[in-house]
Amino acid sequence: MQALEMSASLSARGHRITLAALPDSKLLVAAAKRGISTVPLAMRGYVHPLLTVKLAHAIKERSVDVVHAQHSRDIATVVPAMLLSGRRPPVILSKRVGSLVSKRDPFHRLTYGHVARVLAVSSVIRKNVIETTPVPAERVTVLHDAVDTRRFNPATVDPQAFRRTLGIGDDALVVGCLGRFSPGKGHEELLHAAAVVRDNHPGVRFVVVGEASFGEEAYAESIRSLAARLRLDETVIFAGFRPDVPEVMAAFDIFAFPSHAEAFGMALIEAMAMQKPVVASSSDGVLDIVQQGVSGVLVPPKNPLALALAITRLVDNPDLRTRLGQAARERVVVHFDQERQIDSLETIYASLLKSAPPTSPTRS
Repeated sequence: MQALEMSASLSARGHRITLAALPDSKLLVAAAKRGISTVPLAMRGYVHPLLTVKLAHAIKERSVDVVHAQHSRDIATVVPAMLLSGRRPPVILSKRVGSLVSKRDPFHRLTYGHVARVLAVSSVIRKNVIETTPVPAERVTVLHDAVDTRRFNPATVDPQAFRRTLGIGDDALVVGCLGRFSPGKGHEELLHAAAVVRDNHPGVRFVVVGEASFGEEAYAESIRSLAARLRLDETVIFAGFRPDVPEVMAAFDIFAFPSHAEAFGMALIEAMAMQKPVVASSSDGVLDIVQQGVSGVLVPPKNPLALALAITRLVDNPDLRTRLGQAARERVVVHFDQERQIDSLETIYASLLKSAPPTSPTRS
């Protein structure tokens, strides 16, 4: 989604954008529908000699000035294609996931030596890149993911529309959570917290939005089974996947983000853009987003009681919910707005085009 939104925003500013992605992928189809030029590339894994030639041809024929890779594994194809094209455009890599292995072997020193800049989605990812790759710290920049604050605007969305589809009354207080069903997202802690909150505030409703990723259906079923064991039938609603995220966020009074570890937290800034007070785990990329007690409440990860107490505090204090919600939106508008992100990206592109890209291997 970030690659698509970046491409659309850059295109709207007059840049010539070509998006290369898997044939028939949702990304490629969505890009074509939005008028973005596309190149289908069946890149799976790391080494693709034939696709390297195809990509090199596209870089040359389309007079590409900058190549922006969205996955680390693509560097093994993108860098040779850049060299083969004869144009030698600077290569940029966006990093949204940390690495658990060191990449300082000769192969990675060679390929990463041609990466002009790494854009880390958060401070924790920047630190990870510096620790695990041969890229010098001065070439690693934090560029947060962003949200369209014009679309995610509480003033333009009906806060009751989604509630009505769930049969929730206008006066009920709703705690929401949005994200795929995947281990580490904190669904277990959320349900245990919901059980604690229910005992003191039986009228509070918890709405869990999302579905299982491929291969994680068993995990999703285990979460629903846990809700049944905790007798949360009257408290928790599993709403499934919803594409209308602004409308979903508008229906919540409090947003819970109990992930054990997150490189960033896209749903978190979407909720904050919708002026929702948030309770989030105090770890990793979340620390770039939420200021404790100012734009949200942070709790230790994997701690359902702390989560329940923080939610209860917000349930009991409408003035605090209002204050945190207003500060949350202000923070997103200033730091995580899509237009500001694209401004920064254009500046990075322009600075790299003014100097020759690095061609020698980086430090070991």
